[in-house]
Amino acid sequence: MNKTYTFRKILHTLHLWVGLPCTLVIFIMCLTGTMYAFNRELTQWIDHDKFQITAPAEAHVLPISELINIVEQQKKDSRVSVIQIPESSTEAWTFGFLPKGKEVKKENIRTAPGKEAKAPKKEKPKNFWVNPYTGAIQGDAQTPTVKFFASTLQMHRWLMIENHDIGGLITGTACFGMLFLCISGIILWLPAKISSWKKWNVWKPGFAIKTDASGKRLNFDLHKTLGFYAFIFVTIMALTGPIFAYEWYREGYRKLLGYKAPEEQTEVSVRGKAVAYEQLISEANRVYPYSGAIRLTIPKKAEGAVSIQKNQTGFFASAGTDRILLNPYSGQVLLVDRFADKPLGEQITASSKLIHTGEIFGTFTKILYFLACLIATSLPITGFFIWWNRVKSEKGQARIRANTASVTPRPVRAVRSRPVMQTSAKA
Repeated sequence: MNKTYTFRKILHTLHLWVGLPCTLVIFIMCLTGTMYAFNRELTQWIDHDKFQITAPAEAHVLPISELINIVEQQKKDSRVSVIQIPESSTEAWTFGFLPKGKEVKKENIRTAPGKEAKAPKKEKPKNFWVNPYTGAIQGDAQTPTVKFFASTLQMHRWLMIENHDIGGLITGTACFGMLFLCISGIILWLPAKISSWKKWNVWKPGFAIKTDASGKRLNFDLHKTLGFYAFIFVTIMALTGPIFAYEWYREGYRKLLGYKAPEEQTEVSVRGKAVAYEQLISEANRVYPYSGAIRLTIPKKAEGAVSIQKNQTGFFASAGTDRILLNPYSGQVLLVDRFADKPLGEQITASSKLIHTGEIFGTFTKILYFLACLIATSLPITGFFIWWNRVKSEKGQARIRANTASVTPRPVRAVRSRPVMQTSAKA
């Protein structure tokens, strides 16, 4: 029989053969993404004894300069590089430490002849939870819970492969595959005939799951219907995922959205005694008059500017970060980088990670992304069983045809007709 290949049949075949090779990788990425969604909340709950603090009666938060001196005496080989001040007074502050005098200079890196030396990767600070009322270090922020979620993130981004280029290549390719599956899947979800789109009974099966149907039909409905509900969020994840895997994709993404690196003054002239950090934070709060978490970055050089970042927290709050640069000796504002004042393209670029993880609008969007990622974890499984049931059905039909063809019909025996005896008219 001659088979006619329509656009829908070709798309269905491509949906199948793109999905099968990506099944395992997409399953791992979606599963780890689901696990990582509420990592901060779970860490705070599990390690609450280190993360939470109880303020002594009539006690006040120590001056930041004094806190820095206290904690640096406990970590003598390190210096405080960043302080994260939570909005809640019952949460410990997070102090980030970097080793003293161990910065790697670009000119000291040996490279092969004819190759340009790459800039050294910035060392990440080691974080500790500190009681701001006493200066006591309550514990290393790298708890077993944090390490577990760090491993989860490594599995999500690089499949735990030591060579991140290879791991990123695999996961980035899987993101492209997932993007194609989302687009082809939504097209296949649409009713086949455009002429019947006006009829609600044609659309209705795509929104509901028939729970009283057979196992095959239930599995198909789970794949089709749940995939539709998670389509927008999974597509956004697939679009933003390659940003963390490919440099060319990241640069093209920024150019497409019109991102330009801001020109800013990061060095100042050293003049007299530095003003208190509380004064700088007060200035930042004046520029950004809302309650939120604060991140204070302390310059490693005397002539460096102080950077303060601030963002809102809550169930439904924009996670866009506002930033301000200040002269540590005069308190003068050098730069105001307000998130709301940026063009839409720059807002999207600056929030790429938050958009990918679902933190862009606080806990509300994190819940939506968590549910969407949970559904996305099930899609490779239900899709695989759709294919497997179809393979078994085709094998069964082929076996029946083979058995039917092997049975030869018996030849029909000719039946001799007996001669009719003629009787005489007289008889």
